Amino acid sequence: MSTVDPESRGVVLVVEDDQDLRALVRDLLESQRYFVLEADDGRDALYTLRLGEAPAVSLIVLDLAMPCMSGWELIDILRDDPRLSRIPVLVTSGMTVHGDASGIGATMSWLRKPYGEEELLAAVGEAIEPTPLGRRANANVTERNARKPSSSHPDG
Repeated sequence: MSTVDPESRGVVLVVEDDQDLRALVRDLLESQRYFVLEADDGRDALYTLRLGEAPAVSLIVLDLAMPCMSGWELIDILRDDPRLSRIPVLVTSGMTVHGDASGIGATMSWLRKPYGEEELLAAVGEAIEPTPLGRRANANVTERNARKPSSSHPDG
């Protein structure tokens, strides 16, 4: 793994098979001082996590519908591995789910595609900094970004 900047807000593994969407998410998170790792499917993510990256990962942003190994399959593997099960998962998908995603092992609310930049930043900030102070700091980022046009990402 590249050296993580000590000033970063956390390490986020983005698991998304849509290369353009993955690049947009990466650029957005990096603009907010997150260190981003990328994987194009569950198998690639698992390989990254098992290569020793897991201790550094603060959050996995996970699409569900992907080739090779789906997000569903990755969640099952993460649940069964004590070292990996501690990593919060934020599920992003165009699939419909009622309520939150806790029933499938995700520790955050479900973020339905298409989502805006502000929604993604708020969900990531809450996952990594779940304290009232973290929420307040993330609200400042959201407020600052509210002045910019929000982009929506394609459904995947």
